[in-house]
Amino acid sequence: MDGKARMAAEEAIRALSREDAPGARTAISEAYDIDHSLGGLADLVHLACSEIETTDRVSTATWNALADAVAHDDLLAVIEGSRSS
Repeated sequence: MDGKARMAAEEAIRALSREDAPGARTAISEAYDIDHSLGGLADLVHLACSEIETTDRVSTATWNALADAVAHDDLLAVIEGSRSS
């Protein structure tokens, strides 16, 4: 994965933990523009953003799906650290 795409994806995940849906959408869009293999992760980030907008939080099931969707160990570490924030 391209380093810039990874950094943008990490920022999207961190934005979710801050309940910053607009920031997460912007960051994941940037990541996807660089690396289209992140489509599945992008879909889940958008789902999480919808949850934030309706319930003010990301559900445990969505965090689990995000963790399942990443193949990159660095991204998994960011997800695991962010879900518990």
